[in-house]
This record gives sequence, C-alpha cells and structure tokens, in this order.
Amino acid sequence: MRLKNKKILVLGLGESGRAVIKLCVSKGAHVSFYDDNLNFYDYVGFERHPLEHTYDIVVVSPGIKVKGNSLLEKLKEKNKLVLSELDFAYLQSKGKIIGITGTNGKTTVSMLTAKILKEAGFKTFLCGNIGLPFSSVCTRTTKDCVVVCEVSNFQLETSKFFRPNIACILNIKPDHLDRHGSFEEYKSVKAKICQRQKGRDFLILNLDDEECKKMILHKKYQFFSKKTLKKGVFLKNNQIFINKRSVLSVNDIKLLGEKNLENVLASVAICSHFKVSNENFSYAVRNFSPASHRMEFVGKIEGVTFVDDSKATNVASTVACVLAFKKESIFLLLGGLGKEIEYDEIFSNFSFKEVVCFGADGENILKCAQKYNVSATRFEKFADAVLYCKQNAVEGDFVILSPACASFDEFSSYAQRGDVFKNLVLGIRE
Repeated sequence: MRLKNKKILVLGLGESGRAVIKLCVSKGAHVSFYDDNLNFYDYVGFERHPLEHTYDIVVVSPGIKVKGNSLLEKLKEKNKLVLSELDFAYLQSKGKIIGITGTNGKTTVSMLTAKILKEAGFKTFLCGNIGLPFSSVCTRTTKDCVVVCEVSNFQLETSKFFRPNIACILNIKPDHLDRHGSFEEYKSVKAKICQRQKGRDFLILNLDDEECKKMILHKKYQFFSKKTLKKGVFLKNNQIFINKRSVLSVNDIKLLGEKNLENVLASVAICSHFKVSNENFSYAVRNFSPASHRMEFVGKIEGVTFVDDSKATNVASTVACVLAFKKESIFLLLGGLGKEIEYDEIFSNFSFKEVVCFGADGENILKCAQKYNVSATRFEKFADAVLYCKQNAVEGDFVILSPACASFDEFSSYAQRGDVFKNLVLGIRE
C-alpha cells in the first residue's frame, strides 16, 4: 500500500495511534489525528473537525470503542477505506505472520513462541497487544522473517484484512462483556482471527477448552491438549509430543500452574510448523522468563509469600492463578474496574483465609464472597487493602494480587497496579 501524499486520519493517540502516525510521516503521507481526550487538543496535527474533511484512509486504534460510536459510523459513510491499526500494519508487512489470541495467556505464548523461533535461527519480530504495535515493526519485515503478533479482541473488532499464516486461539472465557455486550459477541470477535485464512494457512486450537475446541473455522486445523492424542501436540508420560515425536520434557518447564503448561503446549504447536529441533525447544523453554505481573514472586517477608498477578483481569485468569498455588492460607486481593462478569466461580471452588476487596467493583465482589460464606473485607483504596494483608498475614500465608478486574478505576494500567503492589509490599515510598 502506497502512503506517499495520501491524506490519513488516525483515530486515537495511544501507543498504536502514535506508531501509525510515525509510520505515515516516514512514508510521506499527510497525517492528522483525533482523540476524545481533549488534553491533546493543542497538539500539532489534532483534527478538531474530522467530519468536515475526507481522507484516503482512516486508521482506527484498538482503544476506540466501536459500538455506539457515532463519529466512527459517520467516518465510514464518508470515507472509502477505514482500517483497524492491525489491518493497516498487516498491509504494510512481509514474511510469515503468526496471530495469537485468547482470553488468557496471549503474552506468555507470544513471548515463548518468539524465543523458540529465535533460538531456531529465524528472524523474528514480536509485536501487537504485547506493547509494541505492529505498525512499529511492519516496515522492517522481510519475506524471510516471522512476525509473532499478540492479537486482542479490541484489535480484531474492526479487522477486515488481517490474515495470519498461523492463527492460534488459546482459550475462550467471558471477558470484556462491558464492551461487547454478550459472551456470544465476544466469541464472534475472537473468531475473526481466522476469518480470512486460505488453503495453506493453519488454525491451532486448545482441545481442553470447551469453547475453543468448537471453533474449527478453517479446514486445516491442529489441536493441542494435556490429554493424549493420536495427532497434534499433546502430553504423554511427562513428555510433550508433536504427533509421534517427543520434543520436550515437562521437567524443562519452570513456569507455574496448569495454565502455563497449556501455554507451552500452544507455543510448541505453533513452532511445529517450522524447523525447530528438540534442543531448540528445550533450551528456549528452560531459559524462558514470563513478563512481569503474571504470577510473579515478589518476596517472602517474615514467612509470608507475596505474589503479583496483576495481569489477571478476568475471573478465568484468577482461577488459574489460585490453582497454581493450591493453598488454603491465601489472602486474595480482588477488585478494580469490573467488566460485568460474575465472580461465583472463584468462591464456589476454593477456600481462602480471607478475600480482601477493593476498588470500583469491590462491593459486588464482597457480596458474592458472603453468598458463599467466604471471609471477606472491603476497602475503597487499593493501598489500604494491601496494607491490611501485610498487617494480618502470618508465617506460612500467601498474599496474592490476582484481581479479576481491570485497573482503570485507580490506575492507568495493570502494570502500574502491580508496581504499586510491589512497592507497598517491599516498603518502597512512591
């Protein structure tokens, strides 16, 4: 796609929007942007009246809410080409594309997949929802490279052209219902990752996930599972197999929990479509460190273990975290900005020493805990909840931040929430 002298409007000035602007400028396009945040009103390039002009291309950042967005609808009526940032970058890229989506585990699988492929000698780019926008790397790609792209439902929502050579759906659990309105709509958005796949492309699915295994939406598909299979990627006798070939020992996996075992199986399934040796698999997995705020050990203070799982922004992820520890002596920190999801699965399946609720959805969580006779305490502020845990936990206890909610009531991101947790635990002044 030629961009020189094209008139382009970018909706949203988040990380993705800024990456698109930088790319357009480098290609000689005439670019302007619009954002609801009026703090950007005086920025050079801010388009105060986007409906008064026509554009060659309108690029929509993933943070832009689609449903009920009258501005976006009017822009679609007036302009021929309205692209998601994902599509825009895809149309500028070369090489093989791996697209990884799912409710949980996307970042871990994307990072591990990239690490395995790099270990096997492939020129690899890691991008997408992981923090580095696809638009930041697309023009550096070549026909012999591999792009590992973590894809969120926000990115897929407005996608029409993105076509990964290998698409992987890790799991499907209720999430972001506040944005999509229903679980069915959420699932249909996730399914868009394989909507344009063609003959030689592959779709990889988690056979152990009830919703995921139903999504056979492409004729060439492959399952991964913790159960023994005749074909695919699976677990048998403490070994991970690709069809009949044993490639990796479970003992090489340093990550905690069943969820992370699934994540490794997914990465092996993706990499099974490339020339990767057993030694490549083993070395990459043994030396892999996950991103921060994912069941991250913060420290052991006076016999109390503190764990930062701030990235757990939905119930399924919190359940996976609790399963990884299997302790009853847990102070579980739950709360933040809710997503219109029920919390019953947490309290109906596990026992806790105490659940400590906080934030915008703290009252709803408290009521749900009480319904199951789970001891619970509520605080308005996150810091007060953390300090309460520090004061009341005793030797042998675990204090786990795995909030099952978004962070945007009190924090700018789950990462900021996790960093504040660490600082409070370690007594570091802000």
